[in-house]
Amino acid sequence: MEVVESRAALLSNFEVLQLLNERMDSQKQRQKEYPNTEYAENLRTIQFEIKTALERSACSTQDERQVVAFLEEMKKWSLTKAEKLQILNLRPKTPVELHILIEECEERYTGEELDDILEVVMRVLPRDDDYVAEEEEQQEEEA
Repeated sequence: MEVVESRAALLSNFEVLQLLNERMDSQKQRQKEYPNTEYAENLRTIQFEIKTALERSACSTQDERQVVAFLEEMKKWSLTKAEKLQILNLRPKTPVELHILIEECEERYTGEELDDILEVVMRVLPRDDDYVAEEEEQQEEEA
């Protein structure tokens, strides 16, 4: 076996979840049409575990529009595809998290630029737990 093109594309967690849902739906449909069709138990277990993990992650609240808007906004900064993918998948909230995801971050970006990146992430890729954090901050301010 020969590898024709390694890493032809990078997939986000959102795309993997979408693909996995489509694949599982087509398998169910095929089993309805052809009841004798069987899939390896290992395959079903792996699909279930990956789907469960991704549904608990930030990608479960994403949609295609958000991903496109995020990539468009990220054009302002010279990030690699891998860095954009990591930011999309992990949705960092702090500059420290960005330092982990962006190679040579201190040399490439100022603190203000990192704050701008985080603002875009929070605006374009809202998370369910963002609202919880905002409510906690408001309660602390009121106290």
